[in-house]
Amino acid sequence: MMSPIEAIASWLESQDLDLQLDVASFASFVIFEDGDVSSLSMPDQLEALRQWLNEPELESHAAASRALTFRISMDYFVEGRTTGCGWKQTEAKLRKTLDEAKRVGKFPAARKAQRMLELLPTRQARWREVARSWNELASTRLTLKALTDGKELSYG
Repeated sequence: MMSPIEAIASWLESQDLDLQLDVASFASFVIFEDGDVSSLSMPDQLEALRQWLNEPELESHAAASRALTFRISMDYFVEGRTTGCGWKQTEAKLRKTLDEAKRVGKFPAARKAQRMLELLPTRQARWREVARSWNELASTRLTLKALTDGKELSYG
């Protein structure tokens, strides 16, 4: 049977690349305390997250602590992706980017922002599916009992 941290890593790998990059970008901002990781490109952030989740020979209490940290962060992220408020902020940022890019004549950036706005409903639908799968994992494999079963969490 997989440990909670292994279940998280497996869940992440089962998602499509765009979603993995979304998660890694958010996780880098929240999980990694130093600014170095959050300043990396999205693919590098994903690699850093994978290494963090799959660190070999990680002590059980450290693995449990990482699983708990990831669960709390991901629960927060999923909440923002499943509420209208979270998407309204995303839409507002994209519209601002589009308007600014048009104003200064950055047409590739404007096309990208326009395309992202067009894809927003598809992303929202995809995130509803992701939220269901995450919540299922969290409620079965990432419960407090599963995270602390025989392990002492360290908060220091």
